[in-house]
Amino acid sequence: MTQQVPDWIHQGRGATPNVDWTVSTEAPLVALQMGRETGEVLAADEAGGLYLINRAGAISAVSRGRAPIRAIAWGDTGGGGIALVGKRTLYWFNRGLKFDKKIVLSDRALNVALDAHAEYAVVSLDGGQNLIFDAPRKPIHEFKTYQPLAHLEFLVHEPAIFGVSAFGMFYKFEFSGNEIWGENLWSDVGGLSVSGNGSTILLACFAHGIQRYTGDGQSDGSYQLGETVSRISSSFNPYRMMAATIEQQLCWLDFQGQVLWSAATPQKTVAIHCDPLGYGAVCGFESGEIMRLSWD
Repeated sequence: MTQQVPDWIHQGRGATPNVDWTVSTEAPLVALQMGRETGEVLAADEAGGLYLINRAGAISAVSRGRAPIRAIAWGDTGGGGIALVGKRTLYWFNRGLKFDKKIVLSDRALNVALDAHAEYAVVSLDGGQNLIFDAPRKPIHEFKTYQPLAHLEFLVHEPAIFGVSAFGMFYKFEFSGNEIWGENLWSDVGGLSVSGNGSTILLACFAHGIQRYTGDGQSDGSYQLGETVSRISSSFNPYRMMAATIEQQLCWLDFQGQVLWSAATPQKTVAIHCDPLGYGAVCGFESGEIMRLSWD
């Protein structure tokens, strides 16, 4: 059921979205992920709380106790997830958020990603090492990059991984870890979003705006919002995207670069995730408030 729209959304410019649901975590939000096939949202807070939210906005599972959670990943099909806890511990958990396996890593971990079926995981380490694990939680591949990878994403239609360092090196790797190509972005990067078939990649490049790349690593233009873009998410097919800025603007755009709606948010945006069809997005804010916005 559509909820009352907050004033800050009404005060935005463009087509005002509906607020389909709102959920709040018990402590400040640290991470947010979406299962693109199930529509479920996984949230983690500073106190070690994990929350699985279904597409209707109801909390279907909660887990508490392991803290501090620094990063999470959730399978698109809802089969389970992983979490980085503390500096070096990687946990696996099922869709009931029951933790069942863990590995203590050799170095401080930076980020994680899961494939669509939650069968394979990749974790990046501070020293530039990257480990790929299979479902039995055993490392099967290892590769190294000159700069440690801050952002990771498995491709859906190809056994490959995209990785981006915080300081602007952009890579595509085979599933084995062999480098396919690498590009220097000449910009820091706050976020990575890949279309479903991997043909379009969007990068939140702060003062350089939203940079767009093809699947073979070629620059395909940019979108300039006049602010410092720190988060980006696109629909499964290149149709809609949402961006957040350091100046606390939230922007809903089409792929021609037209801003369809924008608003000043009352607090920092931690994470954003477009739904696969581009009808709306889930936004998570630092207080722990999570809301789904949609457009008719």
